[in-house]
Amino acid sequence: MKRDVMKKVLWMMMGTLLVPGALSAQRSLVEEANRLYAEGRYAEAHEMYLEALRENPGSPLIRFNEGNALYRNQEFERALEAYQDALEAGDTALAQGAWYNLGNSLFRRQQLDASLEAYKQALRIDPGDTDAKHNLERVLEQMEEQENQQDQQDQSQDDQNQENQDQQQPPPQGDPEQDEQEQDQPPPENDEQDQEQPVQPPPGQMTPEEAERLLQAIQEDPDEVDRPPRADSLGRRPRKNWR
Repeated sequence: MKRDVMKKVLWMMMGTLLVPGALSAQRSLVEEANRLYAEGRYAEAHEMYLEALRENPGSPLIRFNEGNALYRNQEFERALEAYQDALEAGDTALAQGAWYNLGNSLFRRQQLDASLEAYKQALRIDPGDTDAKHNLERVLEQMEEQENQQDQQDQSQDDQNQENQDQQQPPPQGDPEQDEQEQDQPPPENDEQDQEQPVQPPPGQMTPEEAERLLQAIQEDPDEVDRPPRADSLGRRPRKNWR
């Protein structure tokens, strides 16, 4: 994030501890912790702040600075607890910085809703804090980006589901009613050339019509039947097709 509130509060703490009646042991521990913090030795600074807390467990300033050392050491969960303890002490001089640093820690953990509320609290105390305003706007931008990404993922998933559903459906069949109509239609009539021709008897045999006429003639007058001579089977001419 943009702003470093923590350094400002470290020096404020030193000035507070140098009031008359402050314990020299506690002051020495805090001064040493501040020096280690300024040198970037955050883990060692944290140990010194813990020593100072043993001397003065109720100090919100030491607790706040402990949170700063934890934050710099990227122990954001423990830093959250330290800042919350500092806020619960009700020290109004620390409240704005504690809310701001709490917002930073929450942002690092991608707890964007809670981070947004922390920056709002910091701005309620100090509306002129441009750094808090900047960070709040950054949180809003990231929340909008995440929402857009989620919408795109949802749309992509919907498209994939629709595609899978389309692939599982069988191919469309013909219209059942149309198929039934086609089945009910009579077969097409053949052309005259395709019409069934009378079956012709083999050569030397009579057609059914000839046989019927001959039978009638025999029944009517057997003596009047014209019996042509039979030709030799070998010299028989092929009979023409009956028409």
